[in-house]
Amino acid sequence: MSSINIVVGQRIKQKRKQLKITGIEMGRRLGISQQHYSRLENGHLKITVDQLIAIALILGISPQSLLVSPEIMSPMLTAWAETTLSSNEIIVLRNKKRRNLR
Repeated sequence: MSSINIVVGQRIKQKRKQLKITGIEMGRRLGISQQHYSRLENGHLKITVDQLIAIALILGISPQSLLVSPEIMSPMLTAWAETTLSSNEIIVLRNKKRRNLR
């Protein structure tokens, strides 16, 4: 289970309960079983972009509001940045690619 999936699922659950919509109703509206929906909401399954958008529409909120907060993303982005190329290297690679396309 990814912490991102758990946090997004918690936000969905909180908003769903606030609107007094059952998990059964959410599953029905999404065209999936209640069990499948529950696994999405509890972070056991990854939510696809299509599902995230559909859930946000059902809940009457933006998909962005369901995504993780900067406080949670910051350590993840830092860890990711440490394992990727520096921005200078990315520009050099991009420039080389452009020259090859001409």
